[in-house]
Amino acid sequence: MKIIYNNFLPLPGFYAMVFFGVILARKKYRPLPERTLNHEAIHAAQAAECGGWILFYLRYLWLWIQYGYGNNPFEREAYEYAGYGSYLLSRISFAWKKYIK
Repeated sequence: MKIIYNNFLPLPGFYAMVFFGVILARKKYRPLPERTLNHEAIHAAQAAECGGWILFYLRYLWLWIQYGYGNNPFEREAYEYAGYGSYLLSRISFAWKKYIK
């Protein structure tokens, strides 16, 4: 994935975010740790199985409203497996659904 370093997005307190397949990262975190790259790659896989970025963002927003950021099922999966570089090779489709309460 392409990475664009800047001073505006994501909001302060976050390292990076994936925006339509491009990672936006704060300059002060250059270069991004492998763990962060894995986290964002997991979001890309989630978006693909949701039917694309727009549907992913709509579902993400809905889950954020329901669960908040920290308990959002998309984030829970991405944070849990960010440290496993090979996770996407064995990831089960819709694995984030197991975090829905």
